[in-house]
Amino acid sequence: MGATEAVFGTLPGSGWQFYTGGEGETPFALGVRGQTALLAGPADAEELGGFLGFLGVSRLRCAGTVPEGWQLRRRYSRMVLPAGEQLPRRELPAGFLLEKQPAVSRVTEFLCRGESLSGDQQTRDCFYSETCTLVNHGRALLWAAQDQTGEIAATAGAYAIWNRTAYLAGVETGLHAREKGLAGALVAGLANRLAEQGILVELLCLPALEEFYRRLGFTKQGEVSGYSPQPDSD
Repeated sequence: MGATEAVFGTLPGSGWQFYTGGEGETPFALGVRGQTALLAGPADAEELGGFLGFLGVSRLRCAGTVPEGWQLRRRYSRMVLPAGEQLPRRELPAGFLLEKQPAVSRVTEFLCRGESLSGDQQTRDCFYSETCTLVNHGRALLWAAQDQTGEIAATAGAYAIWNRTAYLAGVETGLHAREKGLAGALVAGLANRLAEQGILVELLCLPALEEFYRRLGFTKQGEVSGYSPQPDSD
């Protein structure tokens, strides 16, 4: 959240709102955009639930406090590569080339055709705008693998780099290029590049993908959960 606040906190047109605990309260940080919120640190469950309701938030991702009246929707495994460590090297298979600075527009279109990003225009425009801004401020780094036609076959990115920590996301392989080791090669290469610069690398994945990242060399350090309000009983 730090990278997002650093880049967008002073841009009123970004749609992001950021809140922190008041004087005498346990420190926490809350980032809100539209109906989605991210929480770092502990907060009072009752006050948090009421505040999120006031803001119109319907989706929260956090590692600790569960807002009063909210229910678990999804769990994510937090996988980590400590700064200075390296994952086993993996090469791209023959016929594919590494592109270290793919155009954000191409990555956006690729992810919208896959499973990582909703294809509706509003989501597409928001992702493209935010990612361009983060890349231009040095707060994001994207990699892609091209096939022999020059089209993106797979991609992975550090979509937030802040305070010596990089958050990997957007790991996607096209249907025609799966089961070839593209995702593993991109993730390992990008993670190693960041870790050798003294940056801790982490990512969130569904439990079903936890073993994939363990095989790459990541270790699990806790979980993050997604919550939404419980439906009214009336």
